[in-house]
Amino acid sequence: MSRVIEPQLSYSTVVPREHVHRTAISEVFLTDIICEKYPRFRLGVQLPRQHSYYSEHSTPAGAVYDPLLLLECSRQASILIAHRYVGAGMDQKFVFNTGNLRVTNIEALSVGGHPGYGVLDAVIVEEKRRDEVIVGITLAVEIQLEGVSVATMEMAIQWMPGTAWDKVRTRGRAQLDLTASNPFPLQRRAVPEFVGRRSFDNVVLGDVRSDGSGVDAEVVVDQHHPSLFDHPLDHVPGAVIFEAFRQTGLAAAHELFGLSPQRLVLTAVRATFLRFGELELATRTRAQPLPATGDRTIEFAIEMSQGDAIITEGLVTLRRSGWPVRTEVRA
Repeated sequence: MSRVIEPQLSYSTVVPREHVHRTAISEVFLTDIICEKYPRFRLGVQLPRQHSYYSEHSTPAGAVYDPLLLLECSRQASILIAHRYVGAGMDQKFVFNTGNLRVTNIEALSVGGHPGYGVLDAVIVEEKRRDEVIVGITLAVEIQLEGVSVATMEMAIQWMPGTAWDKVRTRGRAQLDLTASNPFPLQRRAVPEFVGRRSFDNVVLGDVRSDGSGVDAEVVVDQHHPSLFDHPLDHVPGAVIFEAFRQTGLAAAHELFGLSPQRLVLTAVRATFLRFGELELATRTRAQPLPATGDRTIEFAIEMSQGDAIITEGLVTLRRSGWPVRTEVRA
């Protein structure tokens, strides 16, 4: 009886950085991709044991791989799939529409004595078409580390030619009376420990204030950050937004419930991107607690705004260290 031998993923090198829209090779975390039958894909993942951004936590997250690193792996996977298998040209401009990351086994994310080797299983569950041409995809992702499922991710992206991008951005900026690039000044950053960090470089919040029912915070958009701004952009990137959501949740847990950020770890984050965040405008977040679920987690509804406009809305879930490490994820 013959056996079917599945192709094996390679972990000997990373995929070309251009295929995942990174400038620094050190910011590429995918090693290989196999498409045995469209629309299903398997991708190799290698997680670094030390990283100046993803490993730099004063919270329990410092002992495990950062959930936002898994989110970045998923983002890179979506772009790689779009370029190699869906027909998105290398000259296309990409838009991140929605992202929903859920950690299902935080204990299995513990950093060990070697880099984390993983498999990312991705399925295209929806295609967005314009004139019969695919211009966007929705992915369902499962991430395994050392053979153990650790997280799921659902995300939607789309792309457009550079000329269309320029028209969209020019029109949107004109409506805001933004004609020349003049980045909003960097604000004084919050104390790192207040948002679960050790270094000021990785703090993305400024002034944080509580009104008893919620927390408001300034967002510091540092275009010189080597990971959050791996390359120049004309808008506030998703990486900054997800980190701001996490830090706002940690600050709110402390301000509203007296919980130490050093004892909290991110287990879920969801974001819907409603409009571009402009680099020239002041950016703020607001967190409001959601009703307790009874499973020892804290959830916050988060909004990011510029002026009167909400640019992103979502949800952050935090879990306290010492509580059960297996998370039962709600639909």
